[in-house]
Amino acid sequence: MTHPIDLLPCPSTYTRLLLQYWPASVERVLAGTGLTPALLVRQELITVVQHLQALRNARDVACHENWALDFGRRLSISSHGPMGFAAISAPTLSQSIETIAMFARTRAPYVDFSATEMGRQLILRFDMDTYPLGDLEVPLIEILQQIVLSYIRAILGEGNGDPVLCFPYAARGYALRYREAFGSRCEFSAGFAGLALPVNLAALPCPLHDEKIYRSSLSRCREALEGVLAKGDVVLRASHWLAAHFEQIASNRTFTSLPRLEQLASAWGVTTRTVIRQLAEHDVSFSELRSMQQLEMARRMLDDAAYKVSEIGYLLGYGDPANFGRAFKRLTGQSPSDYRRRAH
Repeated sequence: MTHPIDLLPCPSTYTRLLLQYWPASVERVLAGTGLTPALLVRQELITVVQHLQALRNARDVACHENWALDFGRRLSISSHGPMGFAAISAPTLSQSIETIAMFARTRAPYVDFSATEMGRQLILRFDMDTYPLGDLEVPLIEILQQIVLSYIRAILGEGNGDPVLCFPYAARGYALRYREAFGSRCEFSAGFAGLALPVNLAALPCPLHDEKIYRSSLSRCREALEGVLAKGDVVLRASHWLAAHFEQIASNRTFTSLPRLEQLASAWGVTTRTVIRQLAEHDVSFSELRSMQQLEMARRMLDDAAYKVSEIGYLLGYGDPANFGRAFKRLTGQSPSDYRRRAH
């Protein structure tokens, strides 16, 4: 039976890298995919089914359990397209992690990602239950850990600590290789797949931050995300549409107007009544989603010292600093100035 995710687009980059890693086994790696080396050069996107079949074939070619640890180490930061450039050029570590959580589905549509603060930790989760991965789940977690770790280390540099890598399964027979491969503390049977960082590192500036590259990469990420979101995923689609609107305001540093329900309906080619009904089916309204994205952008701008607090309130449509301060404190429990001091 066909799964809704089967035919979603997936970058061909990773399959090309598999062929480079096993150059003597090209036919075996591509068996059953309908792909050829020439096609992979011409075609930027393949389907999830083709991508995962190539990974299964690579596992069989490798003939050892820890093949994914070795392959994951070969993936450079530049392997991950606009998402990679956006993550490495973000203003702060927390914004880099949030960028990965928002847009990693453009690289791996069969996994859901989320970034949250819990207690004193900043946590990035990989939800592996979105798609039936079977015996690929463990190697994919190992590869994802390698990818995210490479970004975090590029930002943290030396001496700022390492994340704790969390695995939902018990230690495997080759678990001793995990420390060698990751060079970081690993926790097994952790209850989730992902990693955890001390929250006090969240505001650490990214050494490669470039506002122009960051904004342009985010724009390309949002375009790519549209291709992997199902039409029925209305809350996520609406949230990303709203986020793009606020992103443009922050980038241009010019307030035009708050995004309106009528604009979203027009973008989707439906009536406003349809949008209201679809969102209501998920127990949320357009105004609630807009407030959430407005607040999220406010947090991101407060993390960036280039924006004054008064400017943030104006750009995000609060009218004046006092209105912004009241709204921010009502939603977060602290004033914008207090939030900025705490973050830094």
